[in-house]
Amino acid sequence: MGGYIEAGKLAWQGDYIYSAHRNTWPPFMSIASIPLHWLNEVSFVGIRLVWLLSMLATYWLIFKWTISFFTSNELVFRLNSKNKNEISLTNPLFLLPFLLTLRIFIEEISNLQVNISILAVCILSLILTLKQKHFWAGILLALVISTKVYPIILIPFLLFKREFRTTLWTIMGLGLTHVAVLFYFGDGSTALYQQWYTKQVADGLQCIHYNQSLWSFFCGLLSDTSRFDGWYFNIASLTISQTKILTLSFIGSIGLWVSYIFYKNRDQEHALTIQWLIVLSFIPVFSPLAWKCYFVFIAPIVILLYHKLKSTSNKWLLYIPLFIITFTSEIFLGNTLSDVTESLGFITLSSLFISLLATYKLTNTS
Repeated sequence: MGGYIEAGKLAWQGDYIYSAHRNTWPPFMSIASIPLHWLNEVSFVGIRLVWLLSMLATYWLIFKWTISFFTSNELVFRLNSKNKNEISLTNPLFLLPFLLTLRIFIEEISNLQVNISILAVCILSLILTLKQKHFWAGILLALVISTKVYPIILIPFLLFKREFRTTLWTIMGLGLTHVAVLFYFGDGSTALYQQWYTKQVADGLQCIHYNQSLWSFFCGLLSDTSRFDGWYFNIASLTISQTKILTLSFIGSIGLWVSYIFYKNRDQEHALTIQWLIVLSFIPVFSPLAWKCYFVFIAPIVILLYHKLKSTSNKWLLYIPLFIITFTSEIFLGNTLSDVTESLGFITLSSLFISLLATYKLTNTS
């Protein structure tokens, strides 16, 4: 959260927004963060308390919506409920997915991140699209793309699903945020975009173990680059540019397979909703930069996979990768060994497996 406040402060004071090393976001993010700077000036503790409480409430609402949309039950804030149509806090449909994703949730709240809110806005855009309220669906999606770029993965998905009106309003919304940047920063706007693109897109690949994306994993696997403390595990000695090409090819191959599965099962009930949530789950591994807290995007599909697989022998296909994510944390392995597992892609590959499992199991209509 401190990075957002710092970016907002620099924008408000008219200083160079990328003088803050934590500002890795597009220029519009600094404008959107100005109110956070104001509130921080009022109360340093108060804004953080409100932010934390809003994160807890948002995560609860994500669980509540996911459960109520796909089942005939409603999640209620009670330890137990005798009403068979209510899911209480001790019901396995809530409790197990929550516990299985708890490590990721703790990463999010301990750093007071914004990813839960972005996930919620993406789901809200989905709900508005389902209700044919394409204007607001597109505008909301444009706002989150303009602050953190990774939800842009939804634009090709919307085109694939022929949701042209939401796509149109998203593109127009992006145009409006661009106008806001031009208006606020004036003649320096182009330089800001160039600086952000050069630093974060063209030259922004971070191969360090903190970055849990596929891009970083392949960088460590295929080039002479150490992801952790001078320790190497590469099986080849390619250049960084070559690892980028191979990563893009790998992601493209996954995209083609996922598109085929989506198209094949396009007539299933709730096809748009299920596929939308699956696409969101790919964000952490496909994004060039992905801290551990980004993996909150898998939470909705974890709920759906648990609901679908809980009474089958296939439930271990869900449990094992989530156990790997959980039990490779610092609290169980210590800092050094946990960093080694991150370098080897334990979180990255586990999350990718869950998304692929969801693609096959949740869209399989046979």
